[in-house]
Amino acid sequence: MNVKPLLEFIGKPESGCDYNVVYGGIKTKHRPVKPLVTMTIGQVLDWQDRIDPLYMSEASGYYQIMEDTLRGLYASAGLTTSDLFNEENQDKLATQLLRRRGLADYMSGKIAARKFAQNLSKEWASLPAITKDRMGRPAQGQSYYAGDGLNKSHVSIEDTIAAVQSIRPEIDNPIPRTPEAIYHPDPAEEPQGLLVSIIAFIIRIIGSLRRNG
Repeated sequence: MNVKPLLEFIGKPESGCDYNVVYGGIKTKHRPVKPLVTMTIGQVLDWQDRIDPLYMSEASGYYQIMEDTLRGLYASAGLTTSDLFNEENQDKLATQLLRRRGLADYMSGKIAARKFAQNLSKEWASLPAITKDRMGRPAQGQSYYAGDGLNKSHVSIEDTIAAVQSIRPEIDNPIPRTPEAIYHPDPAEEPQGLLVSIIAFIIRIIGSLRRNG
């Protein structure tokens, strides 16, 4: 299972595919003193905790993971606070978020692409709601969290569905059958072939009766 195309699609509107980026509203003096990928998960959490009272968001990294999310996420992704918040581990964290939002059910066909995409819009605010936003308004390309004064969608519903389908192409985008793959019945199984066989059989019977008569 390769979820990288979907992760890249999410990362582009969330962070510009930058593993070291933090929420743009954070002042320079309050930003990490070194690149995020060189910090441990514990250090990132400590930094997020310090600035939490000052800002509406402390989103960090490629997938703009918030403090509360990260605290309840790293262990289930097989990581500890001593592990680096580097590229590989940020991908692991995001993949675990995909699982939380129904990845296994989607890959097994239990839920459709639109349902999975709707689930993802609840995790990443830059993705559009597919059916309804959190206020129950019909989806028209807006973020699930539209109207909160902080978040908005940056990609279309169509592109989001396509990105979701890209990780399950054999189901969502079946390969058309080639002419060689189409079943061709044996002529004897076709009505014309069967009729010919019956006529030939009758002729043989008549010939036999004449010889014996």
